[in-house]
Amino acid sequence: MSRHADPIEAMERFLARTAPYDDPAGSPTATVELRTGRLRERFELTDRQAAALASALDAWHDPDDVGRCGHCHGHLGRDLRCRECGHLDGIFGATVAQHAARVAGRTD
Repeated sequence: MSRHADPIEAMERFLARTAPYDDPAGSPTATVELRTGRLRERFELTDRQAAALASALDAWHDPDDVGRCGHCHGHLGRDLRCRECGHLDGIFGATVAQHAARVAGRTD
């Protein structure tokens, strides 16, 4: 696991970034426990930090999520080909499909 993929270190960096904006008198209201392999860490979060964590998790977008197929609503791959039905989606897919149809229709 790379350094940036370590969830314990990521949580430590996240809490360090949120700490300066937290109420100094704020007391912990939530606990998060992370286990990575044999490592285990427990983090106490204030209300503000818990809200910031929830907001960050809600805002996260998987880089492999490039949308849904307009044909069957399945998941599209990075090449915009539907993993379920094989349909090429979007402007890129339509362009490729039109080009393929032109090439297939040639008689030369």
